[in-house]
Amino acid sequence: MFGDGSEVVVALEGVVDVKHECRRLSEEFDRLEKQLGSLAARLTNESFVSRAPQDVVAKEREKEKAWRDQRDVLANKLKSLGCS
Repeated sequence: MFGDGSEVVVALEGVVDVKHECRRLSEEFDRLEKQLGSLAARLTNESFVSRAPQDVVAKEREKEKAWRDQRDVLANKLKSLGCS
């Protein structure tokens, strides 16, 4: 979508193997979910948060945000392709 609200729609039928793309995106989404689970567990571990240097904890929190944003983008792609 452009700043003026207009959109460009490109027909991908016959150009992109939608089933393959759904499978690839789903695998990436699942991998990211596992990584987020591990990272969330680390960030809720009081021992880690209290003992690790503040800059390390801050970087882990930034990483968590970036991964969540990436997960949301993947979820939107899966939805837009009609993946189940």
